[in-house]
Amino acid sequence: MLSKAKLKQYQQLGSKKFRQKYGLFVVEGLKSVNELVKSDWTVECILCTSSFSDQHNQNLNFQCDSISREEFYKISGQKNPQEILAIAEIARPTLAESNWEIALDTINDPGNLGTIIRIADWYGITKIYCSKNSVDMFNSKTIQASMGSFLRVELVEGNLDELLRNKEVYATLLEGANIRTMDKPQAGVILIGNEANGISKEVLDALNPVAVSIPRIGKAESLNAAIATAICCERLIG
Repeated sequence: MLSKAKLKQYQQLGSKKFRQKYGLFVVEGLKSVNELVKSDWTVECILCTSSFSDQHNQNLNFQCDSISREEFYKISGQKNPQEILAIAEIARPTLAESNWEIALDTINDPGNLGTIIRIADWYGITKIYCSKNSVDMFNSKTIQASMGSFLRVELVEGNLDELLRNKEVYATLLEGANIRTMDKPQAGVILIGNEANGISKEVLDALNPVAVSIPRIGKAESLNAAIATAICCERLIG
């Protein structure tokens, strides 16, 4: 049975302030919870509704405590949750380095960040640098969108001009070397900008990156940040 104190604490994990205070975050969905349980991350508890337990109990290979739907929806950050979630300790695992890395300048949408984490995992990228004003990695929507890939990609938050110093950076801009035809580098950092404003002038001036562009054939003004990341990864790494 979930105590009132724990319910209140878990409700508060929707806020970055309280995630940092308690060192905990929420992982939602059966696939992500399954991957979490198999990992080295510490799980405090796994919670589900009675209906989910009745439907899936025979197929679960871990202990799941049932709570009411009302309690579940107070904790969940999703509009239509799968009715299973885990509370886990925030960890910053050190992973093996990869030739390529990703840097994100002021990414605001948690779904975009989660998708970019998943893309990084697909292409074997183990580290993403995020500017301090980017969305929190442990936002429940970010974790949900990553589909478990957050377990295999390290996110480092800080000032990009310091984090990327002495690294070969490839910045996605409207004007730059055609990413389809340029010589493929062996390693580097793919720099992706804010969904609305792109890469800030301050970051560009500090890093003096190699400008690369994704040729536009139609009339769309811009690409979604996650889509741009996927195209860059395919052209530079794939």
